[in-house]
Amino acid sequence: SPNELQTLVRFFMAMSGQQEPYIKEPLQPLSEQEKLVARQMFTSGTPCLKCHITGEPTHDAKAIAPNFILASERLKPEWTFRWLLDPSQISPGTAMPSGLFRKEGERWVINLPNPPASANEYHDDHARLLVRYMMLLTPDEQHRLLATAPVAPPATPPAQKAQLKSKRRGGETAANKTRRAKRQTLAGIQTFRSNARPAGM
Repeated sequence: SPNELQTLVRFFMAMSGQQEPYIKEPLQPLSEQEKLVARQMFTSGTPCLKCHITGEPTHDAKAIAPNFILASERLKPEWTFRWLLDPSQISPGTAMPSGLFRKEGERWVINLPNPPASANEYHDDHARLLVRYMMLLTPDEQHRLLATAPVAPPATPPAQKAQLKSKRRGGETAANKTRRAKRQTLAGIQTFRSNARPAGM
Protein backbone atom coordinates (compact mmCIF):
# COMPACT_ATOMS: atom_id res chain seq x y z
CA SER A 1 0.00 0.00 0.00
CA PRO A 2 1.13 3.64 -0.34
CA ASN A 3 1.53 3.92 3.45
CA GLU A 4 3.75 0.84 3.60
CA LEU A 5 5.81 2.09 0.69
CA GLN A 6 6.33 5.46 2.41
CA THR A 7 7.35 3.65 5.60
CA LEU A 8 9.97 1.69 3.66
CA VAL A 9 11.26 4.86 2.03
CA ARG A 10 11.61 6.59 5.41
CA PHE A 11 13.35 3.50 6.83
CA PHE A 12 15.98 3.39 4.10
CA MET A 13 16.50 7.15 4.23
CA ALA A 14 17.05 6.94 7.98
CA MET A 15 19.51 4.07 7.52
CA SER A 16 21.51 6.07 4.98
CA GLY A 17 21.34 9.30 6.99
CA GLN A 18 19.56 10.97 4.08
CA GLN A 19 17.33 13.97 4.69
CA GLU A 20 13.88 14.31 3.16
CA PRO A 21 13.34 15.70 0.63
CA TYR A 22 16.64 14.81 -1.02
CA ILE A 23 18.70 17.88 -1.88
CA LYS A 24 21.21 17.37 -4.67
CA GLU A 25 24.83 17.98 -3.83
CA PRO A 26 26.05 21.15 -5.61
CA LEU A 27 28.79 20.39 -8.13
CA GLN A 28 31.43 22.70 -9.51
CA PRO A 29 30.55 23.61 -13.13
CA LEU A 30 32.77 22.15 -15.83
CA SER A 31 35.06 24.37 -17.86
CA GLU A 32 35.12 23.85 -21.63
CA GLN A 33 38.57 22.27 -21.28
CA GLU A 34 37.28 19.82 -18.66
CA LYS A 35 34.41 18.84 -20.97
CA LEU A 36 36.93 18.19 -23.74
CA VAL A 37 39.10 16.04 -21.45
CA ALA A 38 36.07 14.04 -20.29
CA ARG A 39 34.83 13.51 -23.86
CA GLN A 40 38.22 12.29 -24.99
CA MET A 41 38.56 9.93 -22.01
CA PHE A 42 35.13 8.49 -22.86
CA THR A 43 36.06 7.87 -26.50
CA SER A 44 39.75 6.92 -26.41
CA GLY A 45 39.79 3.34 -25.16
CA THR A 46 37.20 3.05 -22.39
CA PRO A 47 34.24 0.76 -23.24
CA CYS A 48 31.59 3.10 -21.77
CA LEU A 49 29.75 4.03 -24.96
CA LYS A 50 29.65 0.41 -26.18
CA CYS A 51 27.38 -0.74 -23.33
CA HIS A 52 25.41 2.36 -22.29
CA ILE A 53 22.26 3.62 -23.96
CA THR A 54 23.06 6.73 -25.99
CA GLY A 55 19.77 7.64 -27.67
CA GLU A 56 20.84 6.14 -31.01
CA PRO A 57 18.19 3.45 -31.79
CA THR A 58 20.42 0.94 -33.62
CA HIS A 59 23.02 1.02 -30.88
CA ASP A 60 20.48 1.08 -28.04
CA ALA A 61 18.81 -2.12 -29.26
CA LYS A 62 21.83 -4.01 -27.91
CA ALA A 63 22.85 -1.68 -25.08
CA ILE A 64 22.74 -3.17 -21.57
CA ALA A 65 23.50 -0.15 -19.37
CA PRO A 66 21.48 3.02 -18.62
CA ASN A 67 21.79 6.35 -20.39
CA PHE A 68 24.30 8.70 -18.76
CA ILE A 69 21.77 11.50 -19.12
CA LEU A 70 19.82 9.89 -16.25
CA ALA A 71 22.76 9.76 -13.84
CA SER A 72 21.92 12.96 -11.98
CA GLU A 73 18.34 11.77 -11.41
CA ARG A 74 19.26 8.28 -10.18
CA LEU A 75 22.66 8.47 -8.52
CA LYS A 76 24.64 10.35 -5.88
CA PRO A 77 28.08 11.67 -6.87
CA GLU A 78 29.98 9.91 -4.06
CA TRP A 79 28.33 6.55 -4.78
CA THR A 80 29.05 6.98 -8.50
CA PHE A 81 32.71 7.70 -7.70
CA ARG A 82 32.99 4.44 -5.71
CA TRP A 83 31.17 2.59 -8.50
CA LEU A 84 33.61 3.82 -11.17
CA LEU A 85 36.61 2.70 -9.13
CA ASP A 86 35.41 -0.84 -8.33
CA PRO A 87 31.93 -1.77 -9.59
CA SER A 88 32.34 -5.48 -8.79
CA GLN A 89 32.75 -4.68 -5.10
CA ILE A 90 29.34 -3.01 -5.08
CA SER A 91 27.61 -5.42 -7.45
CA PRO A 92 29.48 -8.75 -7.91
CA GLY A 93 29.05 -10.14 -11.41
CA THR A 94 28.26 -6.79 -13.00
CA ALA A 95 29.19 -6.31 -16.66
CA MET A 96 30.77 -2.96 -15.72
CA PRO A 97 34.56 -3.54 -15.84
CA SER A 98 36.88 -2.79 -12.94
CA GLY A 99 40.36 -1.34 -13.40
CA LEU A 100 39.30 1.67 -15.46
CA PHE A 101 41.34 3.87 -13.11
CA ARG A 102 44.62 3.47 -11.24
CA LYS A 103 45.94 5.33 -8.21
CA GLU A 104 48.68 7.84 -8.89
CA GLY A 105 49.73 9.62 -5.72
CA GLU A 106 46.60 11.13 -4.19
CA ARG A 107 44.46 10.96 -7.30
CA TRP A 108 42.86 8.41 -9.62
CA VAL A 109 43.87 8.54 -13.29
CA ILE A 110 42.41 6.83 -16.35
CA ASN A 111 44.01 3.44 -16.83
CA LEU A 112 44.62 3.35 -20.59
CA PRO A 113 47.75 2.17 -22.47
CA ASN A 114 47.59 5.32 -24.64
CA PRO A 115 45.58 7.99 -22.82
CA PRO A 116 44.78 11.15 -24.81
CA ALA A 117 47.22 14.01 -24.33
CA SER A 118 44.46 16.13 -22.77
CA ALA A 119 44.08 13.55 -19.97
CA ASN A 120 47.83 13.48 -19.34
CA GLU A 121 47.77 17.26 -19.01
CA TYR A 122 44.81 17.24 -16.59
CA HIS A 123 46.32 17.08 -13.11
CA ASP A 124 43.17 16.69 -11.00
CA ASP A 125 41.36 13.43 -10.27
CA HIS A 126 40.14 11.80 -13.50
CA ALA A 127 37.44 9.69 -11.85
CA ARG A 128 35.92 12.68 -10.07
CA LEU A 129 36.01 14.64 -13.34
CA LEU A 130 33.96 11.90 -15.05
CA VAL A 131 31.50 11.86 -12.15
CA ARG A 132 30.94 15.60 -12.54
CA TYR A 133 30.68 15.19 -16.31
CA MET A 134 27.96 12.53 -15.98
CA MET A 135 26.05 14.41 -13.30
CA LEU A 136 26.07 17.65 -15.32
CA LEU A 137 25.50 16.01 -18.71
CA THR A 138 22.95 17.77 -20.92
CA PRO A 139 21.39 16.49 -24.17
CA ASP A 140 23.52 18.96 -26.17
CA GLU A 141 26.70 17.80 -24.48
CA GLN A 142 25.73 14.17 -25.03
CA HIS A 143 25.45 14.91 -28.77
CA ARG A 144 28.96 16.40 -28.68
CA LEU A 145 30.22 13.32 -26.84
CA LEU A 146 28.75 10.94 -29.43
CA ALA A 147 30.26 13.03 -32.24
CA THR A 148 33.74 12.96 -30.70
CA ALA A 149 36.12 10.75 -32.66
CA PRO A 150 38.67 8.64 -30.75
CA VAL A 151 41.92 10.50 -30.20
CA ALA A 152 44.88 8.83 -31.89
CA PRO A 153 47.77 7.99 -29.54
CA PRO A 154 50.97 10.06 -29.91
CA ALA A 155 53.03 9.08 -32.96
CA THR A 156 55.93 6.70 -32.30
CA PRO A 157 59.32 8.29 -33.19
CA PRO A 158 61.10 6.60 -36.18
CA ALA A 159 64.02 5.43 -34.00
CA GLN A 160 61.61 3.80 -31.55
CA LYS A 161 59.70 2.16 -34.44
CA ALA A 162 62.95 0.65 -35.75
CA GLN A 163 63.80 -0.61 -32.26
CA LEU A 164 60.36 -2.21 -31.88
CA LYS A 165 60.66 -3.81 -35.33
CA SER A 166 64.06 -5.21 -34.39
CA LYS A 167 62.67 -6.61 -31.13
CA ARG A 168 59.78 -8.24 -32.96
CA ARG A 169 62.13 -9.87 -35.45
CA GLY A 170 64.35 -11.03 -32.62
CA GLY A 171 61.35 -12.86 -31.22
CA GLU A 172 60.37 -14.50 -34.53
CA THR A 173 59.73 -18.21 -34.56
CA ALA A 174 61.73 -20.46 -36.87
CA ALA A 175 58.64 -20.98 -39.06
CA ASN A 176 58.14 -17.22 -39.46
CA LYS A 177 61.81 -16.74 -40.37
CA THR A 178 61.53 -19.48 -42.98
CA ARG A 179 58.40 -17.93 -44.51
CA ARG A 180 60.02 -14.50 -44.62
CA ALA A 181 63.14 -15.95 -46.29
CA LYS A 182 60.99 -17.73 -48.91
CA ARG A 183 59.11 -14.51 -49.70
CA GLN A 184 62.39 -12.65 -50.16
CA THR A 185 63.77 -15.44 -52.39
CA LEU A 186 60.63 -15.51 -54.58
CA ALA A 187 60.73 -11.76 -54.92
CA GLY A 188 64.37 -11.98 -56.03
CA ILE A 189 63.59 -14.68 -58.63
CA GLN A 190 60.72 -12.64 -60.07
CA THR A 191 62.95 -9.58 -60.33
CA PHE A 192 65.67 -11.63 -62.06
CA ARG A 193 63.20 -13.12 -64.60
CA SER A 194 61.78 -9.67 -65.33
CA ASN A 195 65.23 -8.21 -65.94
CA ALA A 196 66.40 -11.25 -67.99
CA ARG A 197 63.38 -11.23 -70.37
CA PRO A 198 64.47 -10.33 -73.96
CA ALA A 199 63.30 -6.99 -75.34
CA GLY A 200 60.00 -7.15 -77.13
CA MET A 201 58.77 -10.20 -75.26
